[in-house]
Amino acid sequence: MSDDLKPHTSHPQDIETPSSHQDEPVVLGRVRTSGERDEYIHIGGVKYHRDDFARAFGGTLNPGSAPVPTRQFGNAAPSGLFAFSMTMFILGMCLVNARNVHAPNVMVGCAFFGGGLIEVIAGIWEIVAENTFAATVFFCFGAFWFSWSMLNFPIGIEKYYSTPDEFAQSVGIFLMGWFIFAFLMTLCTLKATVAFFLLFISLDLALIFLAAGYFQSNSKLTNAGGGFCISTGLLGCWNGYAGVASPQSTYKWLIPKAVMMPGAHQ
Repeated sequence: MSDDLKPHTSHPQDIETPSSHQDEPVVLGRVRTSGERDEYIHIGGVKYHRDDFARAFGGTLNPGSAPVPTRQFGNAAPSGLFAFSMTMFILGMCLVNARNVHAPNVMVGCAFFGGGLIEVIAGIWEIVAENTFAATVFFCFGAFWFSWSMLNFPIGIEKYYSTPDEFAQSVGIFLMGWFIFAFLMTLCTLKATVAFFLLFISLDLALIFLAAGYFQSNSKLTNAGGGFCISTGLLGCWNGYAGVASPQSTYKWLIPKAVMMPGAHQ
């Protein structure tokens, strides 16, 4: 057995038996690190890599420190992030009238199958991975995209409103409700990475500007909301890429660095 893997039993003062002090914690051994950059952690004579411990990182859609899942599966978060981000990006491009496109109906299929169906599937796997935050976000925004696709699907929902303005007001209320949810999720990212936090801030701004645009029937506010939809899509892609990129698949200098929010370790 190598020195790195041997239990540290040479210091009797570090080990106590449960019967010696029943009301005091049992000390099994020292926790120490090794490696060029202290990338290995030794606990109770067992050697772990720092990456074995789940950390706050956008690529896993985990906003805070969490234990390693008991089940070992692939990371479903990038799939959900990319599906959400591509749908948001396409919606934003339509809302800012890119390439003289004014109707957002081209994103209906993407909203239904990508933002909706794929996110719900990703949410199911995040439950298996014991990531409550990711499961909540994917399930709820999957519902959002299913609903948004129905609003833009040519089934005549607007015919149930007496005037176009009443329909616009109802869409504004719909968006305000989702802004409340997104804002509450943003509060759960204050100790995550900067990129992860900015993703939710951009999402909040997109929803609030779109809601204001529908309430006021103001195309400039809607265009601003579309701009934030584009930034949300790009930030989501960056976080998704962070969850996919690894030293085995690309060069280390191409892997995003985790820059934590101020006070994240407190």
